[in-house]
Amino acid sequence: MEKPENKQVVIACDVLRRQLEALGETPYKFEYLDAGLHRTPPVLTETLQEMINSQSDADLIILGYGLCSRSIVGLRAQSHQIMVVPKIDDCIGLTMGCRSSYYKEFAQNPGSYYFTKGWIEASEDPLKEYHKVVAKYDQETADWTIKEILKHYKRAVLIKHIQEVDEPSEAYVKHFAEFFNLKYEEMYGTLDYVKKLLFGPWDDDFVVVEGGKEITDEMFQNRHEFEISESL
Repeated sequence: MEKPENKQVVIACDVLRRQLEALGETPYKFEYLDAGLHRTPPVLTETLQEMINSQSDADLIILGYGLCSRSIVGLRAQSHQIMVVPKIDDCIGLTMGCRSSYYKEFAQNPGSYYFTKGWIEASEDPLKEYHKVVAKYDQETADWTIKEILKHYKRAVLIKHIQEVDEPSEAYVKHFAEFFNLKYEEMYGTLDYVKKLLFGPWDDDFVVVEGGKEITDEMFQNRHEFEISESL
């Protein structure tokens, strides 16, 4: 007997692929988009909307994205669909495992560049950009460009999700930190937020949009509530 057609779809950045796959078998169909789309938010918005439009048979669409430079603002599903989005700025909060931990970390340790194994594998970063600029222009141009990009950063942080040695990721982030004269640190995240994204409950950590309404900035206005409350 054939399985019934899947009516539940997850559209996520490729950076989150490892965390989502680590949850094992789920009732969802997964669609992953290139992490490089973040470099041009309007293109990411357009691509996400096209992907949403292509899922007309789905009754539930889950987005594995945060606000991501407002790339998800204006997205709209069809009237029969429910759309669920994490109420957070970017996927780092999902990789840390908790929205409150995410904002507390950002408040206490500004100037941090975060990495995960998935991010290293799927996305660009200033070190990769540096080598591209050197090859295309010259070292002086690359030095100036990356100095501007990283002028407010003080440390490079590797977020681990499984407590085992990940030598390639560690080596890469240590090299990144040394190359740009940043402090290297490690921290452990969990799969809790990603698991909650897929299986609920969809509480205040999420934006739930029904009836074909579009995602707005106002839906994310209180996403920093933990940072605000703990700093008072």
